[in-house]
Amino acid sequence: MNVRSLPNLQPVIDSHEHVALLWDERLEGRAVLAVGAKRSLQVDMGREGCWDAWQAFIEQGQRRKAWSVGWLGYDLYSALEGFKGHVQASPPHPSHWPLLHWIEPEAVLVWEVGEIHPKAATTGALALALESLLSGTSHTSSERENDEHAPAPRSFHADEWQPLTPLWTKEHYLEKFNKVHRALKRGDLYEMNLCMPWKGAMPGPESWRAFERLAQATRAPHSAYFQAGNHRMLSASPERFVSKKGQIVRSQPIKGTVKRGNNPEEDLALKQGLLVSEKERAENVMIVDLVRNDLSQIAEPRSVEVEELFGIHSFATVHQMISTIRCTLQPHTSEHAMMEALFPMGSMTGAPKISAVKHIASLEEHGRGVYSGAMGYVDPEGDLDFNVVIRTLLHDASTREVHATVGGAITLLSEGDQEYEECLLKAHALRTSLRP
Repeated sequence: MNVRSLPNLQPVIDSHEHVALLWDERLEGRAVLAVGAKRSLQVDMGREGCWDAWQAFIEQGQRRKAWSVGWLGYDLYSALEGFKGHVQASPPHPSHWPLLHWIEPEAVLVWEVGEIHPKAATTGALALALESLLSGTSHTSSERENDEHAPAPRSFHADEWQPLTPLWTKEHYLEKFNKVHRALKRGDLYEMNLCMPWKGAMPGPESWRAFERLAQATRAPHSAYFQAGNHRMLSASPERFVSKKGQIVRSQPIKGTVKRGNNPEEDLALKQGLLVSEKERAENVMIVDLVRNDLSQIAEPRSVEVEELFGIHSFATVHQMISTIRCTLQPHTSEHAMMEALFPMGSMTGAPKISAVKHIASLEEHGRGVYSGAMGYVDPEGDLDFNVVIRTLLHDASTREVHATVGGAITLLSEGDQEYEECLLKAHALRTSLRP
C-alpha cells in the first residue's frame, strides 16, 4: 500500500513556537502542516463570548483568504447556548490546558489527495523553505537511527520519565460503571461514555520523538501533533468529528472496538465478531441517530443520509466500527452555528446528549479539558476538517507532565470488566510511546 512518510519535524519544532501537523499517511486523505502564528486566540475556560471570539477570528482570516488551525476543548460546551442552565460545571481538568487555542499560521504546506510530497499553500520565504526541507525526503525515527550522519539522540535521566498510569483503580472504575448502569436502568440515558484519567511524565524536548512512535504504532488517519509553546498535543485519533467540503458536511462517529489478532485467522474472527456484535451495533446506531438529529439542525431539508452503517475499519492496533453520516449544509451557516448543533460530539457523550453530559460532569470528578474536543483547520475556501481528540497525550514541556484520558460507551448490554479491559486496550499505544 502506498503511504506518505511522516516527515521529521524536529528541526522545525526546535525553531518555532507554533507547529501543527494534521496527519494522514493514506493517499486518499489530506494532510496539513502549519508553522508560525501571525495571530493567535487563546481561551482558558468556557465563558460568555468565547465562541463568538472564535468565529470572529476565523472570519477575519477568511476575508484575507487565510488558513486557521487549532483545538477546541470539550469543556467549551458549557458556553454553548444549548447547555447553559442544564449542566453544573465540573472542576477544571488537572492539566490546566487552555480550552481553545487557534492560530493563523505564517506558512502552510499541504499534502493533497493522492500526493506523497507537500506543496506550499501560502506564499513567503518560510513556506518555500519548509517545502524545500520536506519534499522528496523521508525522515522517520527508525531511518534516522540507521543514518550515520544523523545527530545522536538526546539522552535524559531515567527519573525524567514516568510511565503513563491510570489515576483510577479498577475498583474505582467499576464503582462509576455501576452508577452509569443504574442511570441507564432508570431511563435517564440510553448510552454514556465514561472516561478515566491517566498521568505520566517525559522530558520537554521529547514531544516529537514520542509522537513519531505513536504515529508509527497506530497509523491512525486523523493523527495530529500540535505545539503551542510548551503545550504539545500528540494525537493518534482514528475518528473524524466533522468535515465540510463545499456544502457537504460529514461526521464519522466510532462506536465499537476490538483488538487486532495475532494471526490472520484470529484477526478475521475478531473482525467478524465486531461486525455481528449486538452490543456494538446497538451502541453505534444510537450515536448514528444522535448525529442525524444534530445535523438536521443545520442541513437542507431531507438531505441527511447515512452513507455507511456499521463499517468495520482496521487500524494497526484495533478494528473499529465506524458509520458515516452526511448532509447538505444550509447556506450561510457559520462555523459557530455548526458547533452549536454538533459539539461536543455524540460519540464522546452518549444519548440523549444533554443528559449524558450532565452525568459525565457528576461522575468523572473534573472536566475533560481538551480531551474529547476537536482539533483541525479551516482553509481559505471555508472547507474544514476536525478530528476527535482521543488516543491523545497532552505534554506540558515546562513541567514534563503528560496527561491522557481513555474511555468507552456504556449501555445496558455492557459489562464492567470488559469495558475496563477496553480502556486498557485503547491506552496501550499511548503507554508504549511514552518511553526513553
